[in-house]
Amino acid sequence: MDLDQSERAMHLLVIGGSPDHLGGVEAFCERSGIALGRLGGYKITYLASGNAFMNFSRLPKLLAGLRHLWSYRQKQVDCVWVQYASLPDLIYAAIAKLAGFHVVVTPHLGSNWRSQESRLLRLISKTLLRFADRIALISPTQELEIALPRSVPRSPIRNFLPSGILESPVVDTSTRPRELQLVHSGRLSEGKGTFLFVEVCALLKKAGTPFFARITGAADEQTMEQLHGAIAHHALEDQIAVMGRVTEEQLFELLRGSDVLVHLSRIDSYPLIVLESLANSVFPVCMELAGARDMTETYDGAIVTVADAAHETAELLTTHPVSDLRRRAANVSKAVRTDYSWDNCARALDEALRADMR
Repeated sequence: MDLDQSERAMHLLVIGGSPDHLGGVEAFCERSGIALGRLGGYKITYLASGNAFMNFSRLPKLLAGLRHLWSYRQKQVDCVWVQYASLPDLIYAAIAKLAGFHVVVTPHLGSNWRSQESRLLRLISKTLLRFADRIALISPTQELEIALPRSVPRSPIRNFLPSGILESPVVDTSTRPRELQLVHSGRLSEGKGTFLFVEVCALLKKAGTPFFARITGAADEQTMEQLHGAIAHHALEDQIAVMGRVTEEQLFELLRGSDVLVHLSRIDSYPLIVLESLANSVFPVCMELAGARDMTETYDGAIVTVADAAHETAELLTTHPVSDLRRRAANVSKAVRTDYSWDNCARALDEALRADMR
């Protein structure tokens, strides 16, 4: 797919994402491309890396992608922008540099990714990142989480919130029900905090706190069975609705009617759902991770410890009036929408992509 802006437009080759595993990286590529198109001055070509859940069976796709990249050396490409979500993505950065391209890399991971947990893989990652001319960081906390070579300059960029959130009216929290409205959203799993969310609900029920909770997201059959089993074990069938996968529009509508996002994930480096919630006047409660802490300290929200996340969350929700949580989240909603407007995000990205080409 090409977006032609003018005869003198920068030809940007965006590498990353897997069409058969749509998620955050794929959404980031799509939204950033649209935003740069609105800014003007770009011709954009996309090349999927296809490295999600990489294994030997996917090796032919990787090799085909690298051959495709190498073929671009015959064309006028001004910059190759690589999305680093798994270690094989950095092979694209190395090949692009060897082919003579200007290379910018954006990491989409944190300290708990496999490529960062292993000392050997961290070394390989850091070595391959040296092929980049610049590293564009979505979050300042990535400096603390990822093994980055000192020799490569950095630029700050921002993630792209869905346009549907940014363009929707600011939420009127007074229209929400009187009882506490909770939401948990994402790929449902233990690592994402799904079962801790059920524990929080059980503790709220025990404390006599009126609430209703909704869970959205996909999961494999075994995880879904375990989830329904945990809900039944605590007799929470009337207070927790498991909605499965929902559309982006349905999620926005759900957030607009929720008071608190309970995101007790141990694996998200910079959870976009937290910013989406704040933009919709939803108060986030997150587990201690660098990215989540940065968001809550910049805007508002609460951080709980890994050791006792469920009890600390339940205590916070039983001791803070719903009206107070609604007020605090509403107070920062406009600031989040302004900071993450696509115009601001596109300008920061444009600055990073062109920084070494002046």
